[in-house]
Order: sequence, then structure tokens, then C-alpha cells
Amino acid sequence: MMKAKTILASVLCSSLMVASVQAVEVDFFAGAGIGYQMDKVDGGINHDTEDMSYQGRIGVLIEQQHRITGTFGYMEDKFADANTDYKQEQYSWLLSYDYLIPVHKDVNLFVGVSAGANDNKIAGRASTDFVYGGQAGVQYQWTEHLSSDLGYRYLAQDYSENGIDIDNSQQLYLTLDYKF
Repeated sequence: MMKAKTILASVLCSSLMVASVQAVEVDFFAGAGIGYQMDKVDGGINHDTEDMSYQGRIGVLIEQQHRITGTFGYMEDKFADANTDYKQEQYSWLLSYDYLIPVHKDVNLFVGVSAGANDNKIAGRASTDFVYGGQAGVQYQWTEHLSSDLGYRYLAQDYSENGIDIDNSQQLYLTLDYKF
């Protein structure tokens, strides 16, 4: 968890320094997203979880090519394994950097990295663990202020409680962002 705090502090300090330079074009944005998430679950429960995921996000776009995003996400799945009912809840706090590659006046491809924490609760046991991974996708600019991302994100994680392991999360997501 200390690594995550150090990384978060470094990225935030860097973005504040960049934002303070007057010659740099900086835009802020906020948005929301919906997606489909699958978590790889092993051990005492051998059932991958999958369901809708929801996210809220805020961030900064620097020079129209560098994007730093803070994301809060939520996913819940109810399932049965060996005649026992289970519920998994996952809260995610992520900090992401994306490099945007223009391919058309309204379309950018993006590729980036993410790090943060997932708070998983499954079979009555909770744990908050460091997660890291990456994402790629396409961004469409609807208007000067509205854009959408269609992306894929992979996050490695090390949840291990009560003989249950969550190895990774994979998401397909669609967002709508408003640029200020």
C-alpha cells in the first residue's frame, strides 16, 4: 500500500508542476462509465466472477495527448458454488496515465498504465490490495466538451483470503466525459 501512495503522490506532484507552466495546454474533465468485468477466482471457490461494473472518473488532459485519470469503480456478483451462495463486491481506486494517438479529427487511440487498490469482499472476507495493469482503446470526441472511451483494462491483483485467490480483473468499458 505504501508503494501505491508513493506512486500516487509522484504522479499528482508531476501533474501539478506541469499544470503550473503557462505554455502548457491543460483541460480538466469528469465523467462516468459502465462496463463488464470478469475476475479470475481460484482456490476454495473455483468460479470466475463476472458482472456489470460502474465507474466515476476525474482527470486532466495535457497538450491533448497526455491524460491522467483518477477512477473509482464498483462491481458486484452473486453466484453459487458447491451449493453455497456467494457474493463478491469490489471497490477500485485507480490512477491511470494514457497516451492519446490521433487518428482522425474526432478519434484518438489510447494506451496506458494503471495502478491503485482494489477492496474485494468475497465469502465474508475482505482485503484491500495493490493492483496494477494497463488499458487500451479508442476515444471519440462527440463535441468540443463531450467524449467517450471504449476500452479494455487488465489489472493484476493479489487477493488471497481464506483459501480464495483473485488473480486478475479484466474490464470492457464505455465512458462519457465532460471536458471543462
